[in-house]
Amino acid sequence: MAKPTNKRAAAAAAAAGKPSWVRKHLGFVLVAIGVQLFLTIGYLSWPEAPAQEAASARGAAEPLGAGPPAVCPDDWDECPRVAGVDWPALFARERAPETQPTTEALAKCEAHGLLSPLTVPGMHLVCVLPPPPAAAATRPGAEASATLAIFDQMLSSSAPSRILLLPANLRTGEHAVAAVQRAIGFARPAQTKWGEYQPAALFTDRGVRVATVEGMLQSMRTAGAGGAGAVDRVAGASRLLCLEGGQWLWPPVEIGHAHLLPDLVAAGVTTRIVTKSFRPLVVEVENFLTPGENHHIISRAKPHMAKSGVALKDVDKGKAAKEFRTSSQYFLPTTSDPILERIDKRVSWLTRVPISHAEYIQVLQYKHLEHYSAHHDYFDPAAYASNPEMLQSVEHGAKNRLATVFFYLNSLVGEGDDLAQGGGQTNFPRAATPEMPNGGPQPMDYFDCSKGLSVYPQEGKVIIFYSMLADGRMDELSLHGGCDVLDQNQTKYSANFWLWNKPYHFVDRARKRATQEMMSEWI
Repeated sequence: MAKPTNKRAAAAAAAAGKPSWVRKHLGFVLVAIGVQLFLTIGYLSWPEAPAQEAASARGAAEPLGAGPPAVCPDDWDECPRVAGVDWPALFARERAPETQPTTEALAKCEAHGLLSPLTVPGMHLVCVLPPPPAAAATRPGAEASATLAIFDQMLSSSAPSRILLLPANLRTGEHAVAAVQRAIGFARPAQTKWGEYQPAALFTDRGVRVATVEGMLQSMRTAGAGGAGAVDRVAGASRLLCLEGGQWLWPPVEIGHAHLLPDLVAAGVTTRIVTKSFRPLVVEVENFLTPGENHHIISRAKPHMAKSGVALKDVDKGKAAKEFRTSSQYFLPTTSDPILERIDKRVSWLTRVPISHAEYIQVLQYKHLEHYSAHHDYFDPAAYASNPEMLQSVEHGAKNRLATVFFYLNSLVGEGDDLAQGGGQTNFPRAATPEMPNGGPQPMDYFDCSKGLSVYPQEGKVIIFYSMLADGRMDELSLHGGCDVLDQNQTKYSANFWLWNKPYHFVDRARKRATQEMMSEWI
């Protein structure tokens, strides 16, 4: 064997004569691989979750909390298995005459103030009332902490459609929602390929999310509670809403009804939310923007305006955007601008949707005879079947645009003049009318602004229109268009604030702070 000629070669030769680390520790390596393989196989064979197993009368899952195991009906897979709760016994108590709330108890809820002459799909009024006497509970586990009187789909009635006893041991808002969901009988949509639909949620009558049963029980209303998120209160009852789609929508009540939000814009200023249309749900917001804020948005966006684009559906591929839309636009970031950050937060408090769910402001410019044909703001997965990026972004329907907060930043006619002379209105061609109470048909001409509901530009005016129903489905009646500006000497400026039913990706430090502040109000 030749001798190495240098130290490096000598070291290499010495190393070659020694066993490698792997060979030296081969036994340990094989044992580690075997253990990991065993754990992996065990993990893959483990049941996904007790709630996904077939429910038994006594419950297969380990009970939550201390006490006897929960008793659940066989046909209720999502039964909250809270220790000490006997659900069948509670259901039996609900039918007893002594459990029914009195007229005086129901009157304290003031249900008539939110109920409607028409049904509101996916929205239900829940009156939280004192429980029946504990002595009436003949079986252990049938004790109740509250009586829930439910008015299904907000339909006006002198008596609730269902009575539900809330178990004394229940703690989380999710469990309370599950009980309400069973009482009403609605089902959560199945998971899509890319995401899950929002679970149903409970809110106060001012849109504050209910996260705990303790919050429900402490939401007895007291008159005069102020603030944008405050709950109106009267001792002895509480008025909550269950929304199947999991996000807040303002209850329409009836055309012309006004929800009042004191101190939203400034101390002593009351913002009014007035119902303009039931189907689709359109509300007009009074006292929301200041003249200085309108002008600031225009001045920030004006130098950056470019011709608007559109997300073409499968049937429209190959067409030019100008065949549908001739306006100009600019997506205005709200970051590092105190005025826009203030508007951001105010939009969130107005809609009761976290600002983490919002896109940046889309500022629009319409010159003489410019327009946008009737369209939806949501993205229907069926219309984008050949666009995998779009399908993934909307989670195949589980995620979508929920609402549009629309700002009118300037007027097109003088004060006192006929608004129709200026044009530039937002038209909802399928909106319900006295002649078409269930909504109009699909239009033949998508540029026709003569049917349905029209809202004309006025500086500072704001509307909210909802692209999704309260149950999370897309609302086909939310079809809308931007109509021609008729005065050749005028330019219309407006802005979209699009809010999604799930978090969006435009989240900066200020938006995170505002979102955390809103979440801190949850009860």
